[in-house]
Amino acid sequence: MQLEYSIDNYILKVLDEGHADIVLDFYKRNKESFNPYETAKPENFYSTEYIALMLNAEYNAIIKGKYVRFYLFEKDKPDYVVATFSFSNIILGYTKSCNIGYKVDIAYQNRGIATKFIPICVDLVIADKNIHRFNSYVLTTNYPSLKVMEKLNWIDEGIAHKYAYLDHDWRDHKHFVYINN
Repeated sequence: MQLEYSIDNYILKVLDEGHADIVLDFYKRNKESFNPYETAKPENFYSTEYIALMLNAEYNAIIKGKYVRFYLFEKDKPDYVVATFSFSNIILGYTKSCNIGYKVDIAYQNRGIATKFIPICVDLVIADKNIHRFNSYVLTTNYPSLKVMEKLNWIDEGIAHKYAYLDHDWRDHKHFVYINN
C-alpha cells in the first residue's frame, strides 16, 4: 500500500509521529464535535506526546497489516487535517473483514467529504488487502453518519445492542456493512 495518494484537490496519506502537532490540532479543534460519538479519552490525550505515541503505534500497525488510518488534506493546506478514515480489526483469514471509522473536521462537515472518500479508501484497502466485508457501527443518534451510510447504500444489518461504552453508558449502534463482491 502506498502511504500517500493525490485525489483531485486532496491528499490522502498515512502519517507518522512527526505529524503529531497537526493531528493534535485536528483533535483539539473538533473535541466538542467528536466527543459525543467516542469513548472516553485518557487524561493526556490532548498532548503532543500522546498523539506522537498514537501515530507511532498506528504506523507500526500499518506496517504489520493490522490497521490503516488515512489523513485527508487539501493540497493547498498541507498542515490542516480535513478528515481521517480508519480501518481496524483487519482479519485476513477466512472472513477477510475489518471495521471502518471516520472523522470529518467541523469546518468541512456537510460538504460530502465522507460520502466521497469512504468509497475511495475502501477501494484502496481492497486493492491492498482484498478485504471482503467492511463493518461500520454508527451510534443510533449520530444522524449525519447514518445519512452517510444510507447515501453509500451500505447494508443495514440492524442494531448492535449495547455495542460501545460512551458517555457513561453502553450505547446501541446500527451495524452497516459493505460487501466486496
